[in-house]
Amino acid sequence: MEILDLNNSTFLVNFSEEKDYLNALTGGPWVILDHYLVVHQWSHTFRTSDKPHRSVVAWVQLPELPIHFYHREVLFALGNLLGRTVKLDYHTEHMERGKFARIAVELDMNKPLKTRIRLDGFWQQVVYENLPEICFECGHIGHTESTCPTLIRPPTAEPQIQLINQESPPENSSAEPPAGYGPWMQVERKSRKQTRKGPNNQGASQRQSNGQKRGSR
Repeated sequence: MEILDLNNSTFLVNFSEEKDYLNALTGGPWVILDHYLVVHQWSHTFRTSDKPHRSVVAWVQLPELPIHFYHREVLFALGNLLGRTVKLDYHTEHMERGKFARIAVELDMNKPLKTRIRLDGFWQQVVYENLPEICFECGHIGHTESTCPTLIRPPTAEPQIQLINQESPPENSSAEPPAGYGPWMQVERKSRKQTRKGPNNQGASQRQSNGQKRGSR
C-alpha cells in the first residue's frame, strides 16, 4: 500500500491487492480519532480544491427479499435505486443466505436515505449497516435531530398551528407512504475479531485507508 499526502486533508492510496482495495472501499465506516473518514473511488477529474465529495459507501440490507430477485443483474439494479451499486455480498451473489440481500452502495449524502423501494406491487424495506450518523427527522447522513436544519427555524412573533391529516390512505394505494425514519433502519455489523484488553489497551484499533487510486476527505 502506498499513501500520498495531498492538500486539504486528502490522501491518495494505491493498493497492490484488489481484495485490500475492496476492503478499504466497502469495509467502513472508518473512524479515526472521532473523525469520520470519507472513502471513495478515484476519478481522473478529482481536484482537492473542488467541493468535498459528499458520498459514502455503505452496506445495505433488503430483509426478506423474494428469492426470485436473487440474480446478479437484478440485485445491481436494486442497489442503483438506492445509490450506485459497488459490489454484492458473496453470500447474496451465490444465494447462500435468504434472510436478506446485502449490497454495497455508494450513497449521496446530499439526499435523504430511502427506507423502502417499490417491487412488484409491494414495499421492500431497506436497512443500513454501520452508518455514523442518521437524522431520523429528515433522513440525511451526517447529523442528528438535535442539529437538523429542518428543525432549526428563526423565532416567530406568534405561535403557529399545524394541522395534520391522519386519515389512513386507501387500501391498494400505490402512493409511497411517509418515510417513517427511525432506529429500525440501522443495523450494526458484528465483528468477528476479538480484541485484547489490558491495563494500557482499551481494545480499540483504528485504521486509516482509502482506495486504489482514490482521494478521500
